[in-house]
Amino acid sequence: MIKTEAFVLGSLKYKDSSLIVHVFSEVLGFRSYILKGILTSKRGKIKPSYFQPLTQLKLIVTDTKQDQLGYIKECSLQNSLLQDHSDPLKGPMLLFLCEVLASVLKEENDPNPGLYTYLKTTLNWLENTNKLANFHLKFLLDLTRFIGFYPNTSQNEAAYFDLESGCYSDLFPRGKNIQGSLLLLFNSLLGTNFEEALKIAINKSQRTEILHTILSYYTFHLQGFKHPKSLKVLHEIFELY
Repeated sequence: MIKTEAFVLGSLKYKDSSLIVHVFSEVLGFRSYILKGILTSKRGKIKPSYFQPLTQLKLIVTDTKQDQLGYIKECSLQNSLLQDHSDPLKGPMLLFLCEVLASVLKEENDPNPGLYTYLKTTLNWLENTNKLANFHLKFLLDLTRFIGFYPNTSQNEAAYFDLESGCYSDLFPRGKNIQGSLLLLFNSLLGTNFEEALKIAINKSQRTEILHTILSYYTFHLQGFKHPKSLKVLHEIFELY
């Protein structure tokens, strides 16, 4: 048996009474577990409500290979980020980030302590701030540092950033790139910490364009990555607030 913290990345109903749960854990990386009878049992200590997106748990689990379903022996709630519904932006943003993470982390089948600490630090920080507008942009950019394709900033004064190579260039790239005022904002987000990044003035259209550009960057560097379905909802929420 293994003791570990973990973030819930998703769950799906299995037959009539069970759940299959996907998590990213501190000790094992990405794993999937089956919880038999959890949807019909009234006496079980493990509740279905524990497995909302990005809920942080303490688990005791069986040690299995990444392509096998393990079992959760014990589970306790450490932090449920979606319990606070008072902020109309946080819920949609967390669902969006969870969808991205579920796609990105499914291949992270080994321990990655730095990545887990990054998730724990930034998501818990999000829970305690009301400055949300640029959070997802900074979060996604810094996430690339832990999964292998953080932008090469050694020539960040150049005129273009090539999404496919992940490098800056003074020569116009043949493929998709960032340039002009959008590149200045992109560089500002890269070159500062979270607190300062959330103060950068970015209007709605620029924010939308930067987000789509970052997601395109993910598409170039992660095989099988697709734009999240929740992206449309996130855009609609930002139009209202």
